[in-house]
Amino acid sequence: MTARRAVELGIKTIVVAVGLTIIFVVGGMVSGMAKAIPATAGTAAATAPAGQPGNDLLLLFVASLVQALVVAYLVLESKWNGWKTAGALFLVVLNLWAQTAIESALYLGGHVSPSMSVRALVMGLVVAVLFAPFAVWVLGGFRRATPEEPVGYEGSAQPVRWSAARWAGTLAATTVAFVVLYYLCGYYIAWQNPALRQFYSGTTAIRTFWGQMAWTWSSTPWMFPSQAGRALLFVVMTLPAVRMLRGGARRVALGTALMYAAWDGATGLIMPNPIMPPTVAHTHAIELVVWGLLCGAFVGWSMKRGQVAEPAGTQVAKVA
Repeated sequence: MTARRAVELGIKTIVVAVGLTIIFVVGGMVSGMAKAIPATAGTAAATAPAGQPGNDLLLLFVASLVQALVVAYLVLESKWNGWKTAGALFLVVLNLWAQTAIESALYLGGHVSPSMSVRALVMGLVVAVLFAPFAVWVLGGFRRATPEEPVGYEGSAQPVRWSAARWAGTLAATTVAFVVLYYLCGYYIAWQNPALRQFYSGTTAIRTFWGQMAWTWSSTPWMFPSQAGRALLFVVMTLPAVRMLRGGARRVALGTALMYAAWDGATGLIMPNPIMPPTVAHTHAIELVVWGLLCGAFVGWSMKRGQVAEPAGTQVAKVA
């Protein structure tokens, strides 16, 4: 990539970030997300310093910039173009808000209004519908023709056709990995913060990992199948974006890891949070980044393993 192309790409990525910031604000207004946070929820974040509107907007832009950088990488690495790429990004963005709706219902029932889940889905639809085609358009995804990447097992020129059994096995493996990493990161990163334990359980007491798992199984046994369902939804909704990435297993694993880390809700937790204290939000952000990198890498590798890497001759320079 030439210096001029790099500068052009940088400018376009900033434009995407600015657009995402504006679209996020529009989505919040349309969905009425602020109404889903009762006034009493402020007591949970009483220790948070009063935020300045300018600072809040700057943090929103920083979060948007991180997500825009990853989106730029995904579009540049895509072997698709146009609306096909936009459709994959639409599902990635919508998945973030679908997961927010599920998490709110499972863990934040005492801190937010029952309408939170519905409002989160509405906001997700608005943001995804507006942002996905906008990002692809700005980054040149509608103006280039990219040939499909030849796909096959090493040593074979035939396209890979996964059997139903292989699809089922891969989806099962990625779902299990999602849940296992979710609880490992949740316990060894998030749950080590006494303020976080106080926020969710009302006490700073801590059990061993297996003791916590046993307690969860005995008190809320429905939590495990619900997390498995959430995991499957997450993998399925991000699958088109994984499949659109060019390259071999390691390259796709990298792209998927970045996608999961940037679009799993971590970036939004750097902003002032009216629901939880800053230390709780920031601990969750670290937890989600680590989880996203690990789980995303495994999902990307699982979906691409056994396929040939893209021959160097098929790589096409993107239209900046």
